Amino acid sequence: MLEDILLQHFVQYPKMEPQDAVKLIYQQEFGPEHMIKDAAKSLAALKMEIAQLQSSGAKEPLYENIGNGLCRLNLRPCRDRDIPAEDINRLFVETAQSTEGDKKRFRQGLRALEKLAEEGETPFDAVDLDVFLARYPASCPAVHHSVTYRLAYAPAYRIVAQKKLKAYLAGRRNET
Repeated sequence: MLEDILLQHFVQYPKMEPQDAVKLIYQQEFGPEHMIKDAAKSLAALKMEIAQLQSSGAKEPLYENIGNGLCRLNLRPCRDRDIPAEDINRLFVETAQSTEGDKKRFRQGLRALEKLAEEGETPFDAVDLDVFLARYPASCPAVHHSVTYRLAYAPAYRIVAQKKLKAYLAGRRNET
C-alpha cells in the first residue's frame, strides 16, 4: 500500500521534502518511463554516474521497494557487487518499456500524501506540501529530488521491476 511505502521512506529519509514524496509517488506510478529516450545514451549516462559515485557513508540496501512491483536499485551496492552497468541499464530499459502509469491513480497517491501530511505523519509540514502542490503543474511531470535530499542522501539509483531484478540476481547466484 502506498501509505506504508511513504511511511517507510519518511523513517529512512527524515529530510524528505514535499517534492521528494511526490517524486516517490510518481516513480511508484509511472516507473522510469520519463527517463528513457535512447538506450545507448541511457547506458552512457549510467556508466558516467557510476564512475563518479562517491561513498555515501551509509550502508545502502541493494534495492528499496517503492510499490507497484517496482524498486529503486541503488548504484553503489551494484558497483560494490560488480553488477555490470549493461545489466542495470537493461533492467531499467525493460522496466520503462513495460510500465504504464495512470494520472488518476497518481493524483489519488497525492491525496493520500496530503492526508498523511494533515495527520502529521510526514517529515514536512502540511502547509509546505500544499504550497508545493499548488505550484505543481496539472500535467503531472516528473520532479527531481530536493537539494536537501540530494545533499543528505546522495541518491544514485535506477527504477527497475522488482520481479525482473530478483530473477536476474537468482541467475547471478546460479552462475557462481
